[in-house]
Amino acid sequence: MTHFERGAREERSGDITQALREYTESLAIDSTLGEAYLRLGALRERMGDPREAELVYTEATRRGDARARAFWQRSRLLRAEGRSDDAIRDLENAVALEADADSLAELAHHYVEAHAFAAALFTFRRILAYAQNTGNHDAIETARLEVRALSVLAAETDLTGARVPKHDWVGRSLVSIARH
Repeated sequence: MTHFERGAREERSGDITQALREYTESLAIDSTLGEAYLRLGALRERMGDPREAELVYTEATRRGDARARAFWQRSRLLRAEGRSDDAIRDLENAVALEADADSLAELAHHYVEAHAFAAALFTFRRILAYAQNTGNHDAIETARLEVRALSVLAAETDLTGARVPKHDWVGRSLVSIARH
């Protein structure tokens, strides 16, 4: 049994101190084990040590097998600390690495809270496309509603609905790019 496996066993049994030791030992042996960083960070959070958890998550953002989840977990930690701008940047990084419905929805809601309506609209359009590809009818309807509402809020900054004169080739190009 590896140190990582022992750490997971200790974590399940509730022995946080021993789990921390085992995860740390597994990282001493193999510093590329991103999952161990994630577990270590989560334990630090549970222990009420957000500063150390942030450092551990930061290290995990450098590990290929756990980068997206590390950005996502660090984003939640930063949001809980009231660092919304940093949380949004981490969510953007997580989505850029590994977009799924949950991470896209969380990012879109962060944008709405930050009054970044154009970014929220773009993200909800991605969610709508994702839902249409998966055939999830409830998600499609919810995303359509969000897109309609945000289209009103972001009207002046949304290039996809812009009316551009025929002679404005730059404007037409921007609208075409925005629609795709």
